[in-house]
Amino acid sequence: MSGEKHVMLSYQWDSQKLVTDVYKHLSEHKIPLWMDTQGGMKGHLSTSMAEGVENAVVLCCFLTPQYQDSVACKDELTYAKERRVPIIPIRLIQDWKPSGWLGFSVTGLKYIKFTDYSTNSDLRIKELVAEIQMVAGKQFSSIQPLNWNEEEEKHHEETNNSVANNDEIESTKIHFDENSYYRLTTQWQGDNKSLDILNDGKNNNKVQLAQTGNYSGQHWKIKLIQDDYYRLTTQWQGNEKSLSILNNEIILDKTSNDNAGQYWKITLLKNNYYRFTCKQQGYEKSLDIINDGQNNNKVTLAKSGCYSGQYWNITQI
Repeated sequence: MSGEKHVMLSYQWDSQKLVTDVYKHLSEHKIPLWMDTQGGMKGHLSTSMAEGVENAVVLCCFLTPQYQDSVACKDELTYAKERRVPIIPIRLIQDWKPSGWLGFSVTGLKYIKFTDYSTNSDLRIKELVAEIQMVAGKQFSSIQPLNWNEEEEKHHEETNNSVANNDEIESTKIHFDENSYYRLTTQWQGDNKSLDILNDGKNNNKVQLAQTGNYSGQHWKIKLIQDDYYRLTTQWQGNEKSLSILNNEIILDKTSNDNAGQYWKITLLKNNYYRFTCKQQGYEKSLDIINDGQNNNKVTLAKSGCYSGQYWNITQI
């Protein structure tokens, strides 16, 4: 299994029967999987578990009080976070929420509810497959497409929207030093890639995530311009050009006080990341990263949701 990319299923042994059933259904969708009892364990326990995490594109953790009390589960999840493996938390127990180290590890992440799995497994599997597809992008081209019926599609949309609207901390005006520069990175890509400006002679002033470096196009000023709205400019182009929406594209464009596409609201979330929304589009759409296998790392506005590409870290340089 070494070197093969997969989705890792992390669980405590009391949940093995349910997770084995999930493994079976996910396999039917042609998703490459790693599970300890399904061929994942080869040789030494620690080495096998480490390889499981290191080759994971996504880690699905099945949360219970027993999972929280397990040293092995803690090691798996902690190592996954250190490796910046995207995590999908799955709740198995009604009216129970993780606390302590586990609560801290999954705070701000979108939960998949499996508390009714025994009676609603088809819908729950579809929701999990959809989340894996969203996180993994085109890395697993073998995944079978989903066929939602109308009721399932409505439920899926309502669930995602309600989670997105509940991740906001009570609004407070955020202070940024107008004389300082900041680096913008995402939870999805971590500190290795930063918000940057293309300057290749063909796509000048288009915005992307690029390898982090000491580049003036990655140094952003954040200035309060109206109520809770901010203007974003770069060290490279100065105040003459601002982060803008033009024909649904995110670019640097000539600064204008009359352009609502240059007025950005920055909302602090419960997971201590930030969400960027624009006065032109409202809270319904957020600054996000495309992950479709063709336009990876292109910056766009997408429907607001609990997605790691919409969770931004702002670091003073």
